[in-house]
Amino acid sequence: MEIENRKKHKKKDKKPLYILVGTFIFFAIFIYLLTRPSLQSQAIEQIQVCSNVNDVKSLYERYKFDLLETDENGNKIVALEFQDAVREKLSSFKLNDEELIKCLEWIPPSKTSLNVIIIPDLSRRIIDTLNNPNQIDNDIMVLNTIWTSFVEYSKLKQDTKDKLMVDVTDIDQAKGQFSSIANNLQFDLSSHKGKSNRLYFTDEKNKQFQNSVNELYKSAKDKPLGADYIFYFRRYLVNHLKKPTLYDNYINKVIIITDGYLELEKRQDYGGGSRWNYTEINPQLYNSVNIGNIKNTITSLSLNIPKLNNIDLKYTDILVCEVNERKAGKTKDFEILKTYWEDWFERMNANPSKIKFIQREQANDITKNRIDEYFKN
Repeated sequence: MEIENRKKHKKKDKKPLYILVGTFIFFAIFIYLLTRPSLQSQAIEQIQVCSNVNDVKSLYERYKFDLLETDENGNKIVALEFQDAVREKLSSFKLNDEELIKCLEWIPPSKTSLNVIIIPDLSRRIIDTLNNPNQIDNDIMVLNTIWTSFVEYSKLKQDTKDKLMVDVTDIDQAKGQFSSIANNLQFDLSSHKGKSNRLYFTDEKNKQFQNSVNELYKSAKDKPLGADYIFYFRRYLVNHLKKPTLYDNYINKVIIITDGYLELEKRQDYGGGSRWNYTEINPQLYNSVNIGNIKNTITSLSLNIPKLNNIDLKYTDILVCEVNERKAGKTKDFEILKTYWEDWFERMNANPSKIKFIQREQANDITKNRIDEYFKN
């Protein structure tokens, strides 16, 4: 009996020790779990010591399904912190364009921003009441529709770099006063950070666009000049187009408002000893409309609009609005003009499926609907 009591007493004496040891083990495990590097931390550390693109890609593929989180729309995405580490490491390799394109094929796409460039033809077409009656009113309707579509596209987003600008082919257009209007026809949301884009598009912004467009055409009407799109693309458009980067994705939308006749103010030599001014259609092209070989005929006669080697339209959607045959070319000029422009764009790497034409319509609602579709697609 005495022996049993001693054993019980010893057990009671050790009980506090067991509790102490258990508590120590519990806290040790707790501290280990707190201080143990997470899977994401391990992945990021491994990314940071990669020495080439292939190593980064291999690690990304290994961890991308284990490092998922939910975005603001409730979709599962690769953790943004891990994505940022991947992009930062790739950026450190100073990738050339070809290497960058290959990387963009496997890393998650960045937030997409819209880059809209509108270039209206302010040549004599706007006062040509015979071929283009009420053209200024039509142009302004098109511009206002584009603005509305841009606002509808952009306003529900946040922290994008959406941009819209109206430009001219020649700074001497609009009686040389375009520079004073230009700033009011540029709308850049890249500095509108941390807020819904809806807050950017105020009534004041709407009035600014509408008033500036009206002022532009009021000035242009008094002194219409030729519209040299070849020169504009070579000199100015090349600086306005945006390419995707590791951090930003862009859709360029170039919108040209023209009857389709390339009317240069001065006859320019754009190479090959030929002078280009497409205000009149070569008679030999009319037969090609019926045969269906317009493009081949243009090429065989060396009438192609000259390709510009400094322009790449790979990431660009193109819309040509208000294309309109002149009285002398009714029933055939549209097909020829359309082929001229398509051939030119395609030789500068434009995707044929991304080139759209809107013929001048009697019903403005048709034009409005097609412009709206262009932005939605």
